[in-house]
Amino acid sequence: MISAGIDLGTNTFDLLIADVSTSEWKVLHQEKQWVGLGVDFYETSCISDRAKTAAIACLKQFQNTCRAFHVDSLKAVGTSALRDALNGMEFVKALHDELAISVEIISGEREAELVFLGLKSLNNFPRNGLIMDVGGGSTELIAFQELQISGLNSLNIGVTRLLGQTDINRVLTSLDVAAFERLFNAELKFSKRHIPALVGSAGPFETFYQLIYKTNLPFRSCVQLPMEALCPLLDQLIYSTYQQRLTMDAVPELRKKYLHLAALQIKWVIQTFSINQVFASSAGLSDGLIAAQKLSEKSN
Repeated sequence: MISAGIDLGTNTFDLLIADVSTSEWKVLHQEKQWVGLGVDFYETSCISDRAKTAAIACLKQFQNTCRAFHVDSLKAVGTSALRDALNGMEFVKALHDELAISVEIISGEREAELVFLGLKSLNNFPRNGLIMDVGGGSTELIAFQELQISGLNSLNIGVTRLLGQTDINRVLTSLDVAAFERLFNAELKFSKRHIPALVGSAGPFETFYQLIYKTNLPFRSCVQLPMEALCPLLDQLIYSTYQQRLTMDAVPELRKKYLHLAALQIKWVIQTFSINQVFASSAGLSDGLIAAQKLSEKSN
């Protein structure tokens, strides 16, 4: 069976196609495209005509790719920007009318559950810990024990949302950092306690792996990052200038604007929960969509 998952995120749309005929998935295609639903979104709370045009163009390409790989089952979901958009349902209807693609707008809690399903399917995934999925509009935290979810928290502190509160050409000050940490703490619904391991879902965690090891994080992997390298890297990024990030070849262009804010969130989580180990994972919501499809096939 060939399954596909499409994540319509605030910044990017992600496509994953995999052959899930056996217990070991075979990734056939993985693609991420900048669409920018969140560009100027937080000023109007509406998806712009520019973003709608970009979304339709991207999804047309994704459709053609799915046809080329003879996809049997496709699931597409919208996350934070579409959850908050005043014209979210109108946007979803336009996609269906134009492309015959059905997009489900999911809650932050459902998003977190799907991210957990996607990461749980990986080898080397720890039995106990905390998953962090840093998005454009929201950041999901998923606590788990013995490979079962023990708590979910969807925080409205996505990097695109935070970027609107900063001057990208100014270095963060200690006062800025303290203000952001107060915001993070206000959004946090978990009790502050020791959690042994943090598993980062794709996004900036892939970039940290690239910056540390000078190579790409392999598909469908979960790899521990050395704390002695990660912690100084986070501090370096938090207080970096935009011009400095522009010179970092290992950082994808779309992440250079906000990687310092992602680093700040991640450092805050490490300190808040006294994390001892950090894992970088290549999996995310699109993996969870495929895992959910596979579970549905088994139950039918």
